[in-house]
Amino acid sequence: MQILVVKNIENKELCSGWDQFVRSHPLGTIFQSPDYFTIFLHHKEFAPVALLMQNEAGQVEGVLSGIIQYQFGGPFKHMTSRCVVMGGPLVQNNDPGLLAELFRYFNSFIRRHAIYSQFRNICDMGFAHATFLQSGYTHEEHLNIHVDLKRDTGELWNEVHKQKRYEVKRAVREGLTFGPISNLTELEESYQLLKNIYTRIKLPLFPFSVFENAFNGLAPKGRACFWAAYSEGKLIATMYTLSYNGRIYDYFAGGDNLYSHKFPNSLLSWQVMLWGKSNGMTLFDWGGAGKPGQPYGVRDFKEKFGGQLVNFGRYEIIHKPLLYRMAKGAFKFIRHMR
Repeated sequence: MQILVVKNIENKELCSGWDQFVRSHPLGTIFQSPDYFTIFLHHKEFAPVALLMQNEAGQVEGVLSGIIQYQFGGPFKHMTSRCVVMGGPLVQNNDPGLLAELFRYFNSFIRRHAIYSQFRNICDMGFAHATFLQSGYTHEEHLNIHVDLKRDTGELWNEVHKQKRYEVKRAVREGLTFGPISNLTELEESYQLLKNIYTRIKLPLFPFSVFENAFNGLAPKGRACFWAAYSEGKLIATMYTLSYNGRIYDYFAGGDNLYSHKFPNSLLSWQVMLWGKSNGMTLFDWGGAGKPGQPYGVRDFKEKFGGQLVNFGRYEIIHKPLLYRMAKGAFKFIRHMR
């Protein structure tokens, strides 16, 4: 058994085996796929990295893919870096021995490149809990909401809270329209809308080029779609989604507050679910719902569309405690000053 460190996608045969392994794994998600890896290539703010475990025959039996993110540039670049792993790791048959070996290699490698690493679980990783803890990770509860799209449309609609049903109907009466974004000009317009929102709430947003890469590379494969709600032809709300193995993921979304009385976000959410159902998707993943016990308006909005509240949690390990404390303090200061 060998473990390879992948930092690009030049080896097409290797990437093909990687993609096939993730697609065939019961817990495989787009976030562990080479497709997701590629949208972060060639950015100064990111360094995607994947560990591929191969057996003697060269077949992939394990994948751990993450994105190293640099919070600041210049001389502080490597002093403020973190690695975010979504939906991983994956190993053949969830074998605990393979999992432990993958963690040993990852921890040894990543501590040279990031001050901490965070695993954001997309599905139930209970089988790996003991290995995470034994490998030095701490667990934190974190919520999400899953909507089962296998049910008929009537059942889905009946589960939507009456307030949200009213808002969807009101949006239609207001003349709002819904559809996919079909060109880069509109994508830039939707991104500017998101950027204004994220600036207001003082949170970082990926650079436009990441979404442009997804638009050009993932959308033609049916693995990404960019949606918009319009009022008299003006783009007033947007939702970016990822699709993979029958699941559709809410990736980024937001609307113009000036049009909130027309409820474009409610229309978008419901219409994207309907689109997913009509295109063979079996689950809508809301992409996170905050921490249990803490008020969170976004969770309140999402819960009103029905679905099941799940708590798959997150795991974190700090590789450089002193730099971690310094970076955390610096990030809070800068966020306060914005």
